[in-house]
Amino acid sequence: MLLQALLVAIWAGLCSLDDGGIQLQIRKPLLAGTVTGLLLGDLEQGLIIGGTLELMWLGVNSVGAYNPPDITGGAIIGTVAGITSGGGVSVGVAFAVPAATLILQLVVLLQTYLSVHIHRAEADAKTGDFDKVNRWHLLSGLFLFLVRAVPCFIAVFLGNTILQDFIDWLPAFITDGLTVASGMIPAVGISMLLTMMLKKNMWMYLVAGFVFAAYLELPILGVSLIGLVFAGIHDYNFVQNKKMEESINSMEVEGGIDL
Repeated sequence: MLLQALLVAIWAGLCSLDDGGIQLQIRKPLLAGTVTGLLLGDLEQGLIIGGTLELMWLGVNSVGAYNPPDITGGAIIGTVAGITSGGGVSVGVAFAVPAATLILQLVVLLQTYLSVHIHRAEADAKTGDFDKVNRWHLLSGLFLFLVRAVPCFIAVFLGNTILQDFIDWLPAFITDGLTVASGMIPAVGISMLLTMMLKKNMWMYLVAGFVFAAYLELPILGVSLIGLVFAGIHDYNFVQNKKMEESINSMEVEGGIDL
């Protein structure tokens, strides 16, 4: 269990660094939960719980001063809870939400403290001591790594007994309700996707995907690869049209100057 706790903590730290700058999207609940399941020896449950949480938090974004729940830490701890307790998706969702809220508070505290690093780094930059500036930067990265790694380590190392005792203590109507709610969450996520897809320049791709899957009976991977091709064509056409518009606008401006 100690080795698994360390591996999950390292994974959580890497996801945290991705959130802070790398932007490889490994911090998303689907990937965060899937890899966590792999590290705990249950890839299938990790994929199911991570996918459910991905749909649940699909529209969660930071806007202005609003900080949403920490979906990365919540997904990892939710996956840990669902696997170690044996409760699956319902338990994963039940633990993911409060864990995400708790880790958010830790992240906010860390960000407040890191403002000290920023001011000290600025002071060192003014004196030309860039080695110290780099050290402040690396130290900030270490704290960012630990802010999610430590809670996830505790969840794995202590979770096998504590989580199971907690689940056994919960009344049956609560666990039954969570099971029903976890079944409804994917429908909500798909509905959110449809609100984006059902637009004048996107709906035809949705219809094409439905035809490929329902009538041509292509497997999910085949439909996904065809969708990737369509996405590439759509993106290429969008870029070319934008370049053409910029070229036309530039010619109009030059023509106006000549006049």
